Amino acid sequence: MGGTLTPTAILDALMQGTGRRPLKPDGVLGEGLEAGSDTTPARLLALAVQALLHALPAAPDVFDESAAIRDERPIVPEDLRPLIVKLVTGKGNPPDDAAAQAVAQSLDRHGYRLHPFDIPRLALFARKHGDLLGIALTKAGEEPAEGGWAVWETLDATNWMLATPARKANFIADLRLTDAAKARDLVEAQLPFEKADVRLRLIDALGAGLSSDDRPLLESLAGDRAPTVKRAVIRLLARLPGTGAAEAQIAELLSRITPGSIGLLRKRATLTLQMPANVKSATAEIDWLATSFGGIGCTALAHALDMTLEAMLDAAHDDGRLLRGIAFSACAERNWPILAAIANGGLPDVWHAFLQTGLASFGLVTPHERREWASAAIPARINLSGVDRYLVSALHAAMDGTLPLAQARAVFQAATQSRHITAELLTAAAALMPHGGLGETAATLAQLPPEAAERARLMAHILIRLKEGPRPS
Repeated sequence: MGGTLTPTAILDALMQGTGRRPLKPDGVLGEGLEAGSDTTPARLLALAVQALLHALPAAPDVFDESAAIRDERPIVPEDLRPLIVKLVTGKGNPPDDAAAQAVAQSLDRHGYRLHPFDIPRLALFARKHGDLLGIALTKAGEEPAEGGWAVWETLDATNWMLATPARKANFIADLRLTDAAKARDLVEAQLPFEKADVRLRLIDALGAGLSSDDRPLLESLAGDRAPTVKRAVIRLLARLPGTGAAEAQIAELLSRITPGSIGLLRKRATLTLQMPANVKSATAEIDWLATSFGGIGCTALAHALDMTLEAMLDAAHDDGRLLRGIAFSACAERNWPILAAIANGGLPDVWHAFLQTGLASFGLVTPHERREWASAAIPARINLSGVDRYLVSALHAAMDGTLPLAQARAVFQAATQSRHITAELLTAAAALMPHGGLGETAATLAQLPPEAAERARLMAHILIRLKEGPRPS
């Protein structure tokens, strides 16, 4: 048998028998083998099998380039790779706390992606924040899974329904501020295909830019089979003057608000709220106030009481429950001056109550509206006794981002002056700081005990570096 031996030629020759046509070793596979040796055929067989096992698969005739997902985002700066791994892996470094979320949000905001070599070590972090990081991991191999939409792609009317639930809601809420009718039409067409939790998010997103034009759609959704969705629809309808839901809600509240007066020579009007008899705990009280007042506007309530907004606030000054209710109705109406008057007057801790029910229940879906709420509801000086790690963590979760600078400074200062400083408290407070205050935050953290401040300090350093971008090599 002449010519250079190939794996296929060796197998063919052995199948036909080597009695009459013995194998003659030559070429790469036959190098060093003796033609007359009894072991040569077996050794050539072994070499042929190994060559075939390591052969490259046949290339397809046509490549479907449109199906490939190209991630054009730059990889996170090299010096930050080990710091991110340190922050979110190992004992005492949770992948889902305020620090981890702040870093994931910063990576998303500045357009970075994780290094592929780091993803296996960051599997829990990547799975928890895949929506922000643009990664979908399989449960077995921890490898990025392919999908029809990537987090770094721009959402529009043709692909928004392929995004994750949070980004769907954010897209609709943002669109409501520029083209409310188009956003409403998109939601109406998509709702039949969504589960209850996604329907709830989308209906809450309609709260941005709410107007009487939304009434037909909302009334058609009032019979939704999911109780949470039905309550959200009724809450939005109650914010529209003239609807049956609004009139019924105002009538219910008027039956519980008692007008009166105090003073002898100079009388002052008062308002007192009578709570339902079955509402006994503090938690149940906040829930009832949010449900009852959060579905109507404070202007409509003042009109029903035949008062101006200022007169209504003055009359309710001595009733903390009623003031909280009016704060909820001011938020529903986006009347930030009234909410600010309550927060800077009789109820400086009113922002605590909003965290129990969640900002989404008032339709505060977009980052812009959440920041407006924070500017109005959180005073620039905070009562230190009311700040703990649970409250600040809840605030961070509710904001889903940073606070306005003045409020972030107030929360961080309260955290550093707390009698019970913990790593969780400082981390959550620092995570609420926008970039403009991170430098001073890092300087303050450097002066605090390392056991409490180390994680927050590492997070602040990463956030600052991500803003700075890659360094020249």
